[in-house]
Amino acid sequence: MRAAKFVSSLFTLAIVAAAVMPAYADTVADTRFGVAEGFRNPSVMADIGAGWERLILPWDQIQPDKPGDFGKLGQTLTKNQIQTELNRGTKVAGLLQFTPGWAAANPDNGKRSVPKNLNLPFDDPNNYFGQYAYQTVKYYSGQIDQWIIWNEPEFKPGDPGAGGSYTWLGSDEEFAQMLKVGYQAIKKANPNAVVSFPGTSYWIDVNSNRALYYDRILSILAQDPNAAANNFYHDVVSLNLYRAPDDVYRVHGVFKSIQSKYGIDKPIWLTETNAMPSDDRALACAHSDSAIQTTMDQQAAYAIQSLALASAAGYGKIEFYQMVDSNPCAEPAVWGVTRDDGSRRPVSEALKVAVNNFAGYSSAKFVPLARETASWSAWPDDPTSLVPNWQVYQVALDKPGNQRVTTLWNGDGSNQHVRIRKNGSSAQVIDRLGNTTQLQENQGWWVVDLPAATAYFKLNEQIKDPDGYRFIGGDPLLIVENGVDPSAPVVAPSLGDPGSVAREFKVFVNPEGGQTVNRGDPADFFASTRGYEGFADPINFSIVQWNTQRFPDPKDGGSLPLAASVPSGVKPGDAATLHFETAGAAPGIYFIRVQADAGGMSRTFDLALVLN
Repeated sequence: MRAAKFVSSLFTLAIVAAAVMPAYADTVADTRFGVAEGFRNPSVMADIGAGWERLILPWDQIQPDKPGDFGKLGQTLTKNQIQTELNRGTKVAGLLQFTPGWAAANPDNGKRSVPKNLNLPFDDPNNYFGQYAYQTVKYYSGQIDQWIIWNEPEFKPGDPGAGGSYTWLGSDEEFAQMLKVGYQAIKKANPNAVVSFPGTSYWIDVNSNRALYYDRILSILAQDPNAAANNFYHDVVSLNLYRAPDDVYRVHGVFKSIQSKYGIDKPIWLTETNAMPSDDRALACAHSDSAIQTTMDQQAAYAIQSLALASAAGYGKIEFYQMVDSNPCAEPAVWGVTRDDGSRRPVSEALKVAVNNFAGYSSAKFVPLARETASWSAWPDDPTSLVPNWQVYQVALDKPGNQRVTTLWNGDGSNQHVRIRKNGSSAQVIDRLGNTTQLQENQGWWVVDLPAATAYFKLNEQIKDPDGYRFIGGDPLLIVENGVDPSAPVVAPSLGDPGSVAREFKVFVNPEGGQTVNRGDPADFFASTRGYEGFADPINFSIVQWNTQRFPDPKDGGSLPLAASVPSGVKPGDAATLHFETAGAAPGIYFIRVQADAGGMSRTFDLALVLN
């Protein structure tokens, strides 16, 4: 679990009568999609169709009394319980954490303490954590072959947004040592095991102005001459991301960049995600005073949006946290797909819609429609920003049998009339409740109405999201299209009815008003591209002329005294970076005209660059 983040990147339907195809297909569970602790409500787990779950095997319960005593191993979670999950087609990952009192190096820290004797060889009988990891993994070998070492060790007492939650009171160096011990012990017990770096939350470190925990631990491990031979002591890295679907997509890239920094490339799992509701009046403790107000309907929309974006980002596992509340009065938030009495929230049906329709996908592409203008500096055009500028979100998943499932939702605070190109022979639309309706083609398009987004974060005038940004989109719709060639391009959605705008492309530049840099420093301009009426031709950029304030007569672009890198083959909907090196150039104000060519059309725009 994790606490809420307080500073966030917290960013007419054409129908015929009732559909003849069901909203849910009879498929084998896709083990990429999961619900944490799903075994606590097996009927809902089966109904959702989830094929993966993380279960906790706490050290302080498995070995509570003394060294060498593993008599309680298998009592916290029996092999029969695990087998029931496996028989239902659900794969299980085990989470190892929490130090028993007798093994604590610092007893005052309780189960969050560093274990004693971590610096002994991993297989020394007196390396207590190594023995716990080895014995537990060996006991469940063949039933549980995926393991995660600890959860959210980056939380520290007093961290903003942590809600008083933390699991580890050791240093980064001590955790790196525990990861080494655990990895080697697990591999000795089960050479086929997959071992994950602990799930971390990203925002706790960002809000505390710290380097990300994954980066910090890797920097320590990089000093170990045996790290590379031991896969940097992890096979996978886990992430716990909440509240904003945009974060799910963006932060995946952040962690891939960290891996690239250390020359590694490992899968990423999304082991926790949720947008916890604050309006469940059926609860004694509804957390209605949460700083981030979220309705149960918004939570349901979040479930579909986060699973879709996680698929497009490339997560190997995508898990909603968690199945059952577990007493909201004792927790910092309302976590469950179901309440403690077993009753279901709307999110359970949304998860069912997503998992049943996404299951089995072979490829996933995220191709949104950006707003023509930005009211804030937006990611990814501005890599330093945390908030994108997407108006209509689109994730297209191709599945076997020439089926494409396109998930659409609205990022604006007003309703949108939206269309996508027809690529198949027929299509139906499914809402988050599972209601299904046959779609009717409209001049080669599928046309739907997307409800407005309503989730806006504002703690006060200083801590708030940009005006116009909604951190959860409006209710999503799934267009399930049959007879689609998987090679058919996924083009950004369009607004309005077919023919309401001309077929063309446009380019929007950021920073629009130009920029100032010191001589010798590089300068980047970001060009957002947009195609209309299905325009999908690649866009090529070139510098056609330039002049300066001191010498205003235009000169040929090839003589520009700045080393320039301009892109070609840019797909409409993507951002292009125009890069300039200024070393050796005279100071002054440079005016640079850029031309964009695509599909027999040309567009020009001007850049202003001040060199001090």
